[in-house]
Amino acid sequence: MKWITSFRAKLIFTVFPVVAAVTVIALWMAERRFSATYRRLFAEQFEAQVGALSVAKQRRFDALSTRLRELTEQPAVMAAVKKKDFKELRHLLRPQLEALAGERLQSEMPALRRPEASKNGGRPPVQAKGRDLRFLPGQLPFIDLIDAQGNFLAAPQQRLPGAAAFLEGSTGEELAEVRRQGGKLPWLGERKLEEVLKEQEVGYLHVELPGRDGRPALEQVREVFITPLRDPEDGKFVGAFIFGLPLTTFADNLLASQTRRSEFGEIMGGIWVEDRLVTTTIPPDQREELSALLQEGLATKRKAGHDFTVPIDGVRHQVLFRVLNPGSPFPLAAQVNLYSLAALDAEISELRRNVAGVAVSALALALGAVMLVSRTLSRPVKELSQATREIEMGNFSVRVPVRRRDELGALAASFNQMVSGLALQERYRSVLNAVADRTVAQQLIERSGRLGGELRHVTMLFCDIRGFTAITEGMQPGELIEMLNEHMTALTEVAYEHGGIVDKFVGDLIMVLFGAPMSTGSDAARAVQCAQEMLKKRRELNQTCKHPLEVGIGIATGSVVAGCMGSDQRLSYTVIGHRVNLASRLCSIAMPGEIVMDEETYAEARSLIYAEPMPPMQLKGISEPVHPWRAHG
Repeated sequence: MKWITSFRAKLIFTVFPVVAAVTVIALWMAERRFSATYRRLFAEQFEAQVGALSVAKQRRFDALSTRLRELTEQPAVMAAVKKKDFKELRHLLRPQLEALAGERLQSEMPALRRPEASKNGGRPPVQAKGRDLRFLPGQLPFIDLIDAQGNFLAAPQQRLPGAAAFLEGSTGEELAEVRRQGGKLPWLGERKLEEVLKEQEVGYLHVELPGRDGRPALEQVREVFITPLRDPEDGKFVGAFIFGLPLTTFADNLLASQTRRSEFGEIMGGIWVEDRLVTTTIPPDQREELSALLQEGLATKRKAGHDFTVPIDGVRHQVLFRVLNPGSPFPLAAQVNLYSLAALDAEISELRRNVAGVAVSALALALGAVMLVSRTLSRPVKELSQATREIEMGNFSVRVPVRRRDELGALAASFNQMVSGLALQERYRSVLNAVADRTVAQQLIERSGRLGGELRHVTMLFCDIRGFTAITEGMQPGELIEMLNEHMTALTEVAYEHGGIVDKFVGDLIMVLFGAPMSTGSDAARAVQCAQEMLKKRRELNQTCKHPLEVGIGIATGSVVAGCMGSDQRLSYTVIGHRVNLASRLCSIAMPGEIVMDEETYAEARSLIYAEPMPPMQLKGISEPVHPWRAHG
C-alpha cells in the first residue's frame, strides 16, 4: 500500500492511462479510416456500375420510346384495336417488335448476340417464324398484351379468351419464349390499369425463360415499355402492349469475375424487382436469406438509395442498392450489390493485433522510461521528504545534496537556504528563551518584538537566599556560578509548573510574575502554591548539595504597569509600580523558610495556606504602614 502512494506509482498511473488512451484513439481512427477507404472503394465501383446502367437506360429510352408510340398510331393497328382483334394485333405488332428488338440488342450488345449454334453451347438460337432473326434464350424479347383489367393475355397460367387469337399460328419453338408466372399485374391491387397508365411508362418485370432438357426455368428481369392502346374514335382505354428487352447482367458478371480474384473480396450484383432478387452472381444459398433482409430493409428505407450491413451465414456483408425507377407507378426496382466484409474484418483484426503488439511495446518502453525518470525525480523528492522529517524533529543541521541544475536542483538549494535560516532563527529563539521567559519570548515573537505598556493586576513573588554573602565569601567564581545555576534552575522549573513568568534574576534573587503578560484567573493562589513548592524544593536540594541554602519569599498583589522597557537596542519585559516595591520589601523581612505576603494576596489564597498576621510595620520606600501575613513552608 505504501508503494501505491509513492511518487513513482503515481507517475506510472498517470503515464499508463495516457499511453493506453492514445493507443485506443489511434486504433479507432485507423479502423475508421481503413473501413471508410474500403467501403468507398466498393461504393465507387457500384456507383460507376449504376451510372453506366443509367446511361444505357437513357439511350434505350431515346431509341425506343417514340418508335413504340408510332406503332400504335399506324392505321392498321388502330383498326385492330378498335375491333379488339388480338389476332390481327399479333400479326401486325409481333414482327415489328421482334425486328426492333433485334436491331436494339445488336446495337447494345454485339458481343453477346451470336447467330451460330457453336456460340450457344451447341443449342440453336430461337428463330422468329419467317424471318432471319435469331436470339439467344437470354436475349428473347418479352412481348405481350394486357387488357383493360391488367391481365396478360399470353400468360400460360391464365389464358384469357382473346389469347387464343394472339397465339394462333405460333410454333412450339416460338411458344418457348419469355413468360410471366402470374396472369395479372399483382401490384395493381384494386386500382384500374387505366388510372395508373396515363401515358407510356418504363418499368421492370420479373420473367422466366422455360428450361430445356429438364433444367429449371431461368429467371430474368426485363426492362419493359408499356404503351397504352386507346380506341381511335372515342379514346377509350382498351389495354396496352408490353415490349421488354433484357436488362443485361453482363456488368454484374464482369464485376464479379474481376473482383473474385481481388484481395478485397468479390462484388456480387442483382436486380430487386417485384419483391424478389434476380441474380446470376449471388449464390443460391445466400439469396433466400438476403431476399428476406432486403425485403425488410427496402420496406423501412424507401428512398433512392441506401447502404446497410447484414449478417449472412455468420459473415458481415455490405449491401448497396439504388432505385432504378424512382417515382414510377410500377413496383420498385433496384440495382443491388453485395460484398463480403470478411476481408475487411480480417484486416481490422490484423490491424488490432499489430496495434496491440505496438501498444504492449509502447507500454513497456513507457514503463522503462517512467522507472528511469521517476528514479531521477523521486530520489531528490525522497531526500527532501526525509530532510523535512529531520527538521520536524528539530535537526536543523540536515542538508540535501544539490546534484542537478534544473528546477529540482534549484529547489534543493532553496531548501538548504531555508534550513539555514530556520537554524539561525532557532538559535535566536534559544537565546531569547535563555535571556527572557519562554512565554514572554513567544509573545514577543508573535507581536514582532513589541509588548506595549499596560496596567495589569499582577502577583509578584521575590525569592532571596539568606546569608548569601557569608556563604559565598572565599568561594571560587566557577563554584559560585555552578551553585547559583543549580539553585535558579530548580526554582525556575517550580515557577513554570505553577504558571509563573520568570521576570529576572538579580544576584541571588529570582523575581516571578503571575498575571503578566497573561492572567490565569487565580494568579495569587498560584503564587502562594509556587512559594510553598520552592521552599520544599530547596529543602530537598539541601540534602544532596555541597552548600545548603535557606531562602525567604515575599509576595504582593496589585495593579502594576507591565511592558517591554529599555532602549531600541535592548528591551526587557518587566513590571513597575508600588506593589512591586512592596513584594521586594516583604521578601527582605522574611526569615529563612518563611513566606511573607500582603493582605490582598492572603485574601485571595487564604484557603490554600495557614498564615498568621504580623504587626503593622513601616517598610522602607512604603509611605503607609503594611499589615503583612507570615506563613511557613
